[in-house]
Amino acid sequence: MSRAMDRWVGVLLHARAGGGEQAPEARPVGRAALALAAEGIGVVFGDELHQGRISGWVATPGAWEQVEDVAVLALHDRFPSQTRPARYRELMAQRAAVPMGNSEDITLLCRDKLRSQRFLEGRGLDMPELVAIPERFERALQSWGAGFRKPRFGALGRGVQRVVPGDPLPATCEGAVFGVQEPMLLQRAVPPPAGWSGWSLRVLVQRLPGGGWQVASRVLRRSRTDPVVNVARGAEVGPAAELLDASQLQRLDELAVQVAQVLGGRPQGELTVELGVDAVVDDQGEPHLVEVNSRPRGRLEALAEQQPERFAEAHVQACARPLRYLAWLAGQG
Repeated sequence: MSRAMDRWVGVLLHARAGGGEQAPEARPVGRAALALAAEGIGVVFGDELHQGRISGWVATPGAWEQVEDVAVLALHDRFPSQTRPARYRELMAQRAAVPMGNSEDITLLCRDKLRSQRFLEGRGLDMPELVAIPERFERALQSWGAGFRKPRFGALGRGVQRVVPGDPLPATCEGAVFGVQEPMLLQRAVPPPAGWSGWSLRVLVQRLPGGGWQVASRVLRRSRTDPVVNVARGAEVGPAAELLDASQLQRLDELAVQVAQVLGGRPQGELTVELGVDAVVDDQGEPHLVEVNSRPRGRLEALAEQQPERFAEAHVQACARPLRYLAWLAGQG
């Protein structure tokens, strides 16, 4: 190993960080790892665990260095457990007692859109009505006027569709895992701002050493034609700070931090290190919480690609922040 570190943390990934032609400096996560190394925090990216020790790749200036059996104080779970469940179970069997950020418990809660909404509603958070019984879908739509069908365990917007009374309402559809049918949910549609089909917000909230939460980014997607507001289908993406006024931003931030505090207050909630809080904006400019993701990705990256001079460093810091917190948390034991 190239140099001694005060503390080591691991990141569980499917694909190893090394092996490509790009140096660490060419990737935000690589630059984050180099910055953490300067603070005495070593980061190993890998998909091999043995009795709590990880093998994988470490960022060094100009290259990725392969390492074996590194003892880590904590792990950050970014492994695609939903699509590779057997391999994930193998990794968890080898985790030993190493604490893991955004662990399986919070991931399973956030992945289940019905369970997570009922949990959040039970703690005082308002969300658009959600119906889980297919026989009640049509009646709900008649009352609401419009809703969104979505897979109960879906991800990345797969299977999401806006529906109105009279539209087909199948009880299942393919969700995050190709070829696997999931039960469908129906959530009331929030009327969008005038002239738009939808405004969708992603707020990234992350832990800080000491246990507080920081709003790391607010990204807004909007479309005049697509109510699902999917960038791949032409939706605009931009910083919410340029599209919402100060009072709206404050309410959005307060909502996101409240969600994080509620989820972080669960047993072992101190291991919840980052969340993607999803909201939509109504025709009065108010944000409405619609779901929470424990594996936030992509939104800040899109801004960094569009305007690197403004958002590239923020992207690097967002990559580093959960790992810095885990190193701090492990040092408190």
